[in-house]
Amino acid sequence: MSLLSLSNEVLICYIFSLDTISISDLQSLMVSCRPLYNIIRESDELWRLKFIQRWGDFLSQTPKSYENVWFEWTTMRLKKAKEVQKAVQNMSSVAYPLGQSPLIVINKLIVGSYPIPEYVQNELEELISDKNIKANKTTAHYASDALIKVRISMLDKKWLEFMAQPESQKSLFEGVALVSQWATLEHGKGQTCLQDLESSIEEITDRVKQLELEEMRNGKKLELGVEKVSFASTVEPKKKNLKVFDFINQVMFNELGFKKHPYFYTSDRNLYCNFQQAFERKEGCPAVLCAIYQEVARKMDILCEPVFCDQIDREDGICFWDRMMNRPKLLLRWKDSAGSEDDSIYIDVYRGGFLKQSSVYPSLREQPAASVDSVLKNMLGVLTRFMWNQYDEFGLKTMRDDLLFYARLACSMSPQNPNAITWYAEHCIGMGIQLDDAIKLLQNYFQSPEYKPLVEELFSRCPSKMLEECISKLYEQKGEIADAKTVHHRLSSLKFSVGLVMICNYKKWGSKFRKPCVIVSWNLKFQESSEWKSEVRSDDEYYDEEDSDDFEDEEDEGDEEVDEEDEGDEEVDEDKACSRMKKAVPSQDQPHYHILMVDSDEDNPQFQLNVPEETLELLPAAVPIEHDKIWFHFERFDGRRYVPNAEKRAQFPEDEAVTLSLIG
Repeated sequence: MSLLSLSNEVLICYIFSLDTISISDLQSLMVSCRPLYNIIRESDELWRLKFIQRWGDFLSQTPKSYENVWFEWTTMRLKKAKEVQKAVQNMSSVAYPLGQSPLIVINKLIVGSYPIPEYVQNELEELISDKNIKANKTTAHYASDALIKVRISMLDKKWLEFMAQPESQKSLFEGVALVSQWATLEHGKGQTCLQDLESSIEEITDRVKQLELEEMRNGKKLELGVEKVSFASTVEPKKKNLKVFDFINQVMFNELGFKKHPYFYTSDRNLYCNFQQAFERKEGCPAVLCAIYQEVARKMDILCEPVFCDQIDREDGICFWDRMMNRPKLLLRWKDSAGSEDDSIYIDVYRGGFLKQSSVYPSLREQPAASVDSVLKNMLGVLTRFMWNQYDEFGLKTMRDDLLFYARLACSMSPQNPNAITWYAEHCIGMGIQLDDAIKLLQNYFQSPEYKPLVEELFSRCPSKMLEECISKLYEQKGEIADAKTVHHRLSSLKFSVGLVMICNYKKWGSKFRKPCVIVSWNLKFQESSEWKSEVRSDDEYYDEEDSDDFEDEEDEGDEEVDEEDEGDEEVDEDKACSRMKKAVPSQDQPHYHILMVDSDEDNPQFQLNVPEETLELLPAAVPIEHDKIWFHFERFDGRRYVPNAEKRAQFPEDEAVTLSLIG
């Protein structure tokens, strides 16, 4: 039986709609016959169904005015999927060995309005979870890196729209949700979803309404002679609203157990400002709790405004440092429109929604409400202050990375703030990453109406000088990328090869270490580089303890002679000193290897070192090396060695055979 003998309804609803019929099958049918082309092409509902079957309902918020375009959207989605896959697979060839997805490639992918950026984000999320992509760690790295940058670009637009709203229309709930989305940029498909947050708010609100209804029902059953006043008979708005506040407190802090997150004791930024985790773990920072409380109250037709308070309540029972980091304290204030300023109620989420009369905070009676912008910037400031203190005190690399992450958020919040932009640019220069993004932000600032050249010298970091440094650093990196395309041919004197897992013998702070490492590249002689540290010393070449003691004794004797001769000159045996120097510093003429190494005993455990050949020995049983930059160079660890990616194989074409001969 021919398909054309069936009715269009049977074809569309009972055959082509089957899950086993894919989009590619429909495309094949369309090119096979003109009548089938018309039937399939004109069925908008069929294409909507196939789109959702293939990519999910991530466009569920699509306006109804976009009906009858599902064929175009499906075609566009397929085209964009191919573009994204090709871009990710080619990313290493244009970014090796730096591992940074170029901004120009990202911007080209997402050019256009809704839903193109959403298509790109969705496709990258699928690539990251794809088994074939996961097998190639280099490609997986660039897919993850590109996803973060696509999300940053999308959130930049959301922040621009949000900050452009009048203050009266801004929602603290929406602003905190944007901060939370930023905190979950790296979470694959686990990024904060505004729809989920709104659903959680609805659940809390429904429970509050349920308690309100139960109170009303109980009130109707009360006898007139009973002293208790029923909720139904309460006619004063203030008493009614106070009762609603009691219900919100009961649901949020008693039933659900919400509490303030003790951020001062954690280094996990996501636990502090992650809105979604606040609902899951029932804890969050004051701004998160205030946003939840304020949104539930708004849905109960009660308007509360945020207000900052410098007053420290001794009865809080919170440690001194926690109080200091939380200053100024964030409260919610409800004003009785029918009463005076003395009738205001302050809601302290810091203490489980505790309600306080205005007499407790006399200094706040005439203080205006805090703007949503100020609350969000204070939230970001508390977070970055904590991370900066941790970085200064302990030098933790993770804290430095997080600082850059949130310095970029400050630029999204205030794209015309030169201090925020130059602070971000300074971090980019120091870490050698995201320089193209910093250049774009600086250039946009110079083109903005707020830019005043004569005032530039007043800033602690001069924007124009920062731009020059960023451009200079970027050109330097482009030179490194060009150099990495140079083919390195081996000499017979070279012992080891790229991808081998080795033991590195080195000295640090007077102690000897033997640590596993992986060879990333090599040079026939020592070549100094700003990227690769060169402080490793061989155990064999470094002077031993006996030499050290002898040297100290000779120094002591020399000191005694100087004392006896008053200010006489000390004679130095230049041959001896030169001999000791040669013994302390390995020969620079021998081959040197760039290695990635992990020292688990340190707060900052990851090292990039440029080491002489004599410090290395082959590790018989290879072990994986946990290093952030390892996938810039290798596709996978096969249990014996790291398999170089295409760019690394092209740079060192003869190393593969040597590696296989050494590991057997």
